[in-house]
Amino acid sequence: MADELGSSTKEKNEPDSASGSEDSIVDDILGGDRRSVFADKSLVDSNTIVDHDRIYGRDEQLAAEARAFRDTLDGERPPDLLLYGPSGTGKSLTVKSVAEKVKERAREANISFDYVSVNFKTMESYTLDRAVWKLGKQTAKRAGVSWDIPQKGVSTDEKYVRLYDIADRHFDALVFILDEIDALTGRGDEPAYSRLLYSLSRVMAEQHVDTLISTVVVTNSPRFRQNLDSRSDSSYNPNGIHFSDYNANELIEILNRRQDAFVDGALGEGVIKLVAAYGARNEGDARRAIDLLRDAGEIANSKGDTTVTEDHVRAANDSVVKNRVLEIVRGLSLQKKLTVYAAAIVADINSGAAPSPAVYKIYKSICHNLDSDIYTQETVNSHIDKAETYGLLETDRTSGGYKSGVYLLFRFEEPVSAVIETLEEDSMFDDIDSENLRETAAQLCS
Repeated sequence: MADELGSSTKEKNEPDSASGSEDSIVDDILGGDRRSVFADKSLVDSNTIVDHDRIYGRDEQLAAEARAFRDTLDGERPPDLLLYGPSGTGKSLTVKSVAEKVKERAREANISFDYVSVNFKTMESYTLDRAVWKLGKQTAKRAGVSWDIPQKGVSTDEKYVRLYDIADRHFDALVFILDEIDALTGRGDEPAYSRLLYSLSRVMAEQHVDTLISTVVVTNSPRFRQNLDSRSDSSYNPNGIHFSDYNANELIEILNRRQDAFVDGALGEGVIKLVAAYGARNEGDARRAIDLLRDAGEIANSKGDTTVTEDHVRAANDSVVKNRVLEIVRGLSLQKKLTVYAAAIVADINSGAAPSPAVYKIYKSICHNLDSDIYTQETVNSHIDKAETYGLLETDRTSGGYKSGVYLLFRFEEPVSAVIETLEEDSMFDDIDSENLRETAAQLCS
């Protein structure tokens, strides 16, 4: 018995890798000295609101925003602003940077000023009710009070009342930054953003709120105004500020101003130029370029390298493209996946452009192959329009060229090959003969 006990005790005292008594891979990562290529990683986080001195190529836009917000310091309501232009061109960054600077000046002048920013594309539901609830919750957070309104069981009007009550009690001036407002479609003929803009633009006149309330709408395109009803269009009169694409040289300057995110000497030769080149290919998107530089640094860290190289950048770019497309595609319904796949097949053999008539014929072939319901061309076009909201592609109306007549032309914002590859990972595409579809698409577009 003693021998058995002794044996048992000895076994318990021996290192057991299965039980984790030896250093595991987690211990190796979390423990000991950790070398990093980063000195301040927040500077290569595209969500970080950097000081305006770090923002390059946007002096005109910064000046226009500063002039608008200057009214707050004079006790006047700032004008509504409409910031429009491609993704990643500094719209949200500049206005938040200016707003932060105005907060400092307002604090010195004993003025209670703040801003509330909501990106509607990140909401689970694109309804007016959810939008008002989100604005209220963010406003309460800025005010340092509780938002005691549940998402359900309380009318939209009651949410408005609570939102305006918080604004009136805690702020002299408040700016609502409405990002990706196009996504706020809601239900019914009138889009939800039309009703929201009407309410916010009329609040001081109709809700007896003393707070100086104004809005900043951030959008990739001002076309959303075409869907405003007459009341909203009449009361909502913003100052428009346009943001153009960055070119490669401008992206280099932007990234150079964030080099201190890295330890001295950690950025290898050619890294910033390569990151800028990738960014320029992505429609001059500075946000993607900044994220790509950070991801390259993360890969260097994971390999234990002390220098970020061009190979790290290439690996990061491959990963980013795949993950971005995967994230978009994962949220699509079955029919939307089929329509996007059809458009991608056509675009892949037609120099990146997919005419809607050809897309619809390929879509019908796919549905026949899968024994799936076939929707009308109008519905298919609507599905692809939704994909435009996700940033997957863009749509133009054109005429002539394709069998004559007016039709829609779809162009992908993401690499078509990545879209097709990601969709084909879904097992439902296993039985689809993509080569045959390509041959058919080539005949349709010839």
